[in-house]
Amino acid sequence: MKIKLVSFIILCTFLLVPTIAFAEGTGVGYGSITPGRLLTFAAGLIGLSSAVVAGIALARPTNRFATGQWPVLSIVLSLFCVLLSMFHLAVTPAGFGAGNGRAGAIIAIVIGLIGLVLAGMAWFRSLRDK
Repeated sequence: MKIKLVSFIILCTFLLVPTIAFAEGTGVGYGSITPGRLLTFAAGLIGLSSAVVAGIALARPTNRFATGQWPVLSIVLSLFCVLLSMFHLAVTPAGFGAGNGRAGAIIAIVIGLIGLVLAGMAWFRSLRDK
């Protein structure tokens, strides 16, 4: 049941991110939410969730949470975060301070790479324990 719930949440996230990313921005002021900023915020949340899942899998090596598909799910989420952020950096035309979320994309890449390293460690530990 929990796997279905997690799969549903991931599916909803994948459906919600493009909708939010292509929403109209009202203006580019300090603190205003633009589609680029929102996209990198969503990528950062995905990367943070992968790091949290991998951290829990590393912290509890004897439990079934660490030996199942959770490390693999964390790897997939962190790869999605890194690739989404790199794509955003590649297609964004302006520099920093223009309201397009370039700094957020760089932070999301770092968070995604941290999640990827933690997930890799958890995955290798789960393979070693079998």
